Amino acid sequence: MAQPKLVSPDQPFALRILLRGYEFYASLKLAVVLIFAMAFALGYATFVEAAYGTPVVQYFVYQTWWFNGLNILLGINIFCAAAIRYPWQRHQTGFVVTHIGLLVLLGGAAIGRQSGVDAQIPVFENRMERYAFDRTNLFFDVKIEEDHEEGAGHNHEDFVQTIGRVPFPAGPFNWDDYATEFAYNSGQTYDSSIEAILKNGLRWTSGHVFKLANRATPGTVLIDETIGGLGKNLKIETLAFQANSTMSSEPRVEMVVSGIPEKYLDEETGREEERPGSFPDGPQNSFSVTITPLPDALLDQYGDIYPYGFSQPLQAGGGKVMLWIAPDATYQKAFLEATPQGELSTRGQVVLTVDDQVHHIDLTEVSAGDTVELTDSAYSLEVKGIWQDVNEGQPGTQGTTYGYSEKIAEEPTVPTVHLQVLDAQGTPHGREVLLFANKPHHNVYDYENRIYGTYWFDFSTKEIQPFGPQANSEEVYSRIEFLQGADGKLYYRYWNRRTNQLVITKELNQQGTPEDASAGFQMPQFKNPLQFYVAEFVSSDNPQLASKALPFNRDLQIVQREVRAKVRVTWGDIVREQWIRAFVGAPGERQTAEQQIRIHDADQGHSLVLSMPTESIDIGFRIRLKDFERKLDPGTSQASHYSSWVDFVDLKNTQEIWTVSSAGGQAQSLGVPTRATPEDAKPQVLHQFVSGYAVDGDTIYWLDRDNRKLQSTDIQSGETSTLLDNDKIGLLTGDEASNAFLNSPRNLQLQGETLFWVDELGGTSVIQSVQTNGNSPTRVVHSPGQVVQLIVDASKEQLYWLNSTAGQISRCNLEGRQMEIGIVKGLRRPTSFALDSKKQKLFWAENDKSATGTISRGVLMSSDLPKSSIEEVSPNKIHTLDVDMYAVGMTFNPQEDQLAVIAAEKPLEGYIGHHSGTVHATHHLFTCSVTGSNINKIPVSGLDLASNLSIIDGNYYWTQSASYYHDVYITMNAPVEFDSPTNGHSYRLFQESFSGPWKPGDPEYERVIPADSQQEDLYLSVLTVNRDPGRAIRNLGCLIVCLGIAIMFYMKAYFFKPRRKKAAGVPADETNDTATNTPEEAPSDES
Repeated sequence: MAQPKLVSPDQPFALRILLRGYEFYASLKLAVVLIFAMAFALGYATFVEAAYGTPVVQYFVYQTWWFNGLNILLGINIFCAAAIRYPWQRHQTGFVVTHIGLLVLLGGAAIGRQSGVDAQIPVFENRMERYAFDRTNLFFDVKIEEDHEEGAGHNHEDFVQTIGRVPFPAGPFNWDDYATEFAYNSGQTYDSSIEAILKNGLRWTSGHVFKLANRATPGTVLIDETIGGLGKNLKIETLAFQANSTMSSEPRVEMVVSGIPEKYLDEETGREEERPGSFPDGPQNSFSVTITPLPDALLDQYGDIYPYGFSQPLQAGGGKVMLWIAPDATYQKAFLEATPQGELSTRGQVVLTVDDQVHHIDLTEVSAGDTVELTDSAYSLEVKGIWQDVNEGQPGTQGTTYGYSEKIAEEPTVPTVHLQVLDAQGTPHGREVLLFANKPHHNVYDYENRIYGTYWFDFSTKEIQPFGPQANSEEVYSRIEFLQGADGKLYYRYWNRRTNQLVITKELNQQGTPEDASAGFQMPQFKNPLQFYVAEFVSSDNPQLASKALPFNRDLQIVQREVRAKVRVTWGDIVREQWIRAFVGAPGERQTAEQQIRIHDADQGHSLVLSMPTESIDIGFRIRLKDFERKLDPGTSQASHYSSWVDFVDLKNTQEIWTVSSAGGQAQSLGVPTRATPEDAKPQVLHQFVSGYAVDGDTIYWLDRDNRKLQSTDIQSGETSTLLDNDKIGLLTGDEASNAFLNSPRNLQLQGETLFWVDELGGTSVIQSVQTNGNSPTRVVHSPGQVVQLIVDASKEQLYWLNSTAGQISRCNLEGRQMEIGIVKGLRRPTSFALDSKKQKLFWAENDKSATGTISRGVLMSSDLPKSSIEEVSPNKIHTLDVDMYAVGMTFNPQEDQLAVIAAEKPLEGYIGHHSGTVHATHHLFTCSVTGSNINKIPVSGLDLASNLSIIDGNYYWTQSASYYHDVYITMNAPVEFDSPTNGHSYRLFQESFSGPWKPGDPEYERVIPADSQQEDLYLSVLTVNRDPGRAIRNLGCLIVCLGIAIMFYMKAYFFKPRRKKAAGVPADETNDTATNTPEEAPSDES
């Protein structure tokens, strides 16, 4: 379809320029260029995503100004190509419809990029999260905190003024990587030249294309303006950025140790020979040898004793390594010239440097209290103590030296010498000095007077204790000591404790290689020593914590990395340079000290608080990670499959009341308490957890464990009121005063006008009561241990309770008198019980683990109700559950004379789906006779994490998770869609990655898992949360394009030349010429 010509010579110049621009934007040539450019950009983006991951391609391609400009130009071209042909003719219908569809498609893509969500939500097993975090977008939040007492009884937020949020376009790479990681040749070897060209070419072109993104660089000023109302200027300047980092102490030596020497048989001589240990090919694993700076809390006590930090010995093959700082040339000399003279005596030898002279003192020749004359020196040395062992205490403690004192021991454990240098008059010169033979990192020197030393001791016959509970106190070892010299060089010395020799003292290459490796530890079973070299040395005048960049890892999301930036903040006249760690957490969550920069202005009485959060997105519901599954490739530690089983949980309710009819069916939430509404979607939501309930007609009484309240809800009106809480109890005075409390309430029971529940205080369970009008809260019974269930016998007016800790059932009257402890004893891990008051029988459930191995089976037991606690009972096993099943709730149905039981599966690795998307039920409801026969499984859908079973008016009631959906299977490349009930947005969730497993003892495990848990490991699942509001518009655009193409095909406007009937008297050539005219000049027959 030819493009109309709009420009003519008789038009004004300005109009011709405007129309030529219009024709240019509508031209087919521009369309071809833009289409090819878009195709190239998308193809290039595909390779970038494959090499660097989705966050990188989003930041450097899809979210850049040039890609957006390309889309805008394409949209203008499409619009102008259709608009320039207006008014349209009938045969152009398909053309116009197709172009409208393309515009709709581009519009949907723009909406998706602008308003969409592509973030990650990290969830630990058995935890819930509601916030997803943006992959790359960082900000600086600026707040002003007025001076006030943190612990005072006021709202902290009343003293906080939010200044604003400053965007920080940092990018997904360490800033130093742009100069080093995008060279054409990275030094890697490839299998073929084609592979080398493709990968090196992609790396090189990416280094140039990535520069086109709007990214901050060192020296970028993010904000420089005066803050209104305060009259002070705020300037934030970026200095460095690390997308993946860790905090490390400086100075730091990265030490690479070779493998152990290799034994082999020499075929020529037939003898066993040995070749030195070698360094493996590829990246090397290094040991970080550091000096730990003293934390602020210990500076007052230890800052004067250890002004240059504390070098903790590090095991590094055959011995320990440590690092020192030489503050002056004398220290360096004392280190390098500390070789002991002659053989070490039984008490060892001290090499002491005083007045820049090195002196050797044989301790066998002196005793505590002696004074030793120092050769060729004006000073002498008082030996104040020679200790076999040492006690470590707090500095300043009376009777100690810097907190150390002698510990009486028969054998030398930590030999220590206590010295004092005396001047020519015999008065103390400087401070006292302590030298430890096998704990040199505890040495106390006199830095002011430059008195340094080393205590060498003969440990050649002592057995090494490198591991175990006594390692710290009894360990002796060979050691390699590094020294950051006063001249800026790096030195080391090696002490072999088996030979009592200072084997070597020399300077080291600060950027070593395997070719210039030095001799290290000599292991007794080998002829050749281990080799080592220093891969990196980072110097520092004083010990400090600094951020160390880690290599780019495309598999780690922002929630799995430690992101840090170094910024220079100018607040008025105060300037601060500091590293700050990105805060990846929910709004209102407490930030750590390294996630904030605080600048206090004492004159103004306020502090500037700067934090660096990533954007958090509230998805409007919570995700519980119930189980994470990981399957490894055979014989490897590589995961071939991993997936998550999750619940979509209400934003406000964690546990609520559910019900189902006696015939079974789909379980339904009773609506008590009410679920979250859009108005509840706030950062701070009070979660409600129903831990017990009782029904009285249209009124439901329920315990809210999380908020420590006893509530009542009218089912008809839905109104909820607080019957009792700690505030109401605290207001009771006089005769109404009560010692009742609500701490962790559970298991509510109703008897007449009185409510009973179980609570806990300091490891003791307390049964309490209150009237249904909220009056007379009272403690009834104290029972040491954990009471898991309470039953009221209305006919006998008695309370029964099950204590799982004591493994017994007890009872008393409703006032807590006539108590009988342990009417049934010896229960093994009981979980629930029931009472047949009419026939005076007790039933209970146990988690029987008497079977060998890890197999366990829940059992149902029964016995006659004893008349007193001294009467013997004969428990009977009436039913055994399936393997790894146990009862979580049971009750007796007097109308049917049968038991109702909810059984749950014991959580195991992969216990829900066993590495497949097929869900098997983990909770079951069944009934049985009082003898355990006539098992009847009630078909109930939606039963999950249930407890507190009861039967009311023939229907089953229980408490369970407030889930919209439970046991949802999320895996790689299989999205799950869910519409948020609070914000109405539609989200798609993918399995992105994971971290772990962490085992008991790991910091993450100890932080997340309760101390009494039997869980063997812990995973963190990272899910991608995707919301694309433009998807429906794009789909509509695609349909319109398809419709336009179908119309064009039907009208043959582009696919066939129009055929014309031969006119009488017209030559054939003229007819053919007419037939080849454009549609504008000669409409087709179909027109």
